[in-house]
Amino acid sequence: MATVRFFAFNLLGHVLPMVVALLSVPVIAHAAGVERLGALGVVWALVGYFGFLDFGLGRVVTRRVASAAQEGRLADELGKLRGFLWQKALPGLIVIGLLIIGARLLFAGLLPAGPLGREMAAGWDWIAIGVPATLATNWLRGVLEGVHRFARVNLLRTVFGAWTYAAPALAAVVWSTLDMLIAAIVIGRVLSMLAHALTCLSVDRGILLGPLQPASLRSFFQEGGWITVSNIIGPLMVYSDRFVLAALLTPTAVAWYVTSQEVMLRTLVIPGALAGVLFPKFAGRQGENSVPLSALYQRGMRVVAALMLPLCTLAAVGAYDGLRLWLGPAFAQNGYQVVEIVAVGIFVNAVSFLPFAWLQAHERSEIAAKLHMIELPLYAIGLAAAVATWGIVGAAVAWTLRVSIDCLLLLRLVGPDSAKPAIRPLVLGTVLIAVAGIGSQPDWPLQWRALTSAAAVVAGGVLAWLVFLNASDRRQLLRRSGAVH
Repeated sequence: MATVRFFAFNLLGHVLPMVVALLSVPVIAHAAGVERLGALGVVWALVGYFGFLDFGLGRVVTRRVASAAQEGRLADELGKLRGFLWQKALPGLIVIGLLIIGARLLFAGLLPAGPLGREMAAGWDWIAIGVPATLATNWLRGVLEGVHRFARVNLLRTVFGAWTYAAPALAAVVWSTLDMLIAAIVIGRVLSMLAHALTCLSVDRGILLGPLQPASLRSFFQEGGWITVSNIIGPLMVYSDRFVLAALLTPTAVAWYVTSQEVMLRTLVIPGALAGVLFPKFAGRQGENSVPLSALYQRGMRVVAALMLPLCTLAAVGAYDGLRLWLGPAFAQNGYQVVEIVAVGIFVNAVSFLPFAWLQAHERSEIAAKLHMIELPLYAIGLAAAVATWGIVGAAVAWTLRVSIDCLLLLRLVGPDSAKPAIRPLVLGTVLIAVAGIGSQPDWPLQWRALTSAAAVVAGGVLAWLVFLNASDRRQLLRRSGAVH
């Protein structure tokens, strides 16, 4: 089954950088200080947020290329894409870079006083270089994913995803200033863009070179505009808690929250990897091995829930001890509740990747975008109130409630047949993760916490295998496992 192989490639490209991140964060905290780590977390969020702000073109390009390849008109489509890239997108990227440089004047009054604020100001010009490079990389990656070059895409994702965390860790050992940490990240973004361009040329020179065909802006932005709305609001809702915390609480509290939440957010590489593989199939309207698209979609949700449940259960039950071993007892005492709460939200949010990809692949991106437009102001009010009342724990609760509501609405928007099969895994998984977190508190004996952790993970594995997956799913996985051995 090609989907399984592509999913494995995609997952590897996400997981290895996450491992590097786990090793790099303590180095940055020790060498540059917890305050700079908190500020760097905001910079990671800022660069990542603008990375999504590609006017929806990454997803649009993938869908168009996948559809054209399926219909035998790939050469004509690449001509239109070349025309759009060189005549429209490149000048736009230059303008975006200049606007970011100019925006530094607007944000100057919001930067903290002292050395940290000066270092953030010095790093702003680097961000102006990194954002256009990231946007260009998204476009190139979209083409490669549209022609199913997942192995090459994920090799690049692995290398430069690891660079994003390893480079600032190495820089922190030599130069502990924030601007040099930002520079280390941005250099990797530029190299990633160049590597993706060379890969495109090796796959098909027509991706970048050849006659330029006229490309209608409307054909790209009519669909991509709605995707952009989601790409602006979606990451803003994911990362806005950090900016609210930075405005209301101390940098140390921001570091407790950002680091604890970031660990959990990294696990979303699993549904992201599967959704990235299935999106071209949804867009090309092609199932696999005579499996209808709707069945492939439902199987994707079952597999995501089954993979995420043991992981989120382990995170909730081992939150305190994991943070204690990783970053020390003080960090663990202040951050473990964030992990316990966010673990529930991560599980639910993981399931929402599939209906979101389905809507965008079937040119219904305006539905998800309008939903996000309604959610944003409501979430902003709730987030501000929660942070003002309960601090970082309130931020975690608000974030979890928001992604849970978003998931249920997306499932319903795909259709009632999409929502009903997902309810049981969502309810059972949420209850197990919540109980696991409650059943392992830091003031309880270590032996009890270890026993609870083992029991919760086993329960999650059994529930995932016997309840979430059906008999056909289990046979497929066992058959693939036998083929590997």
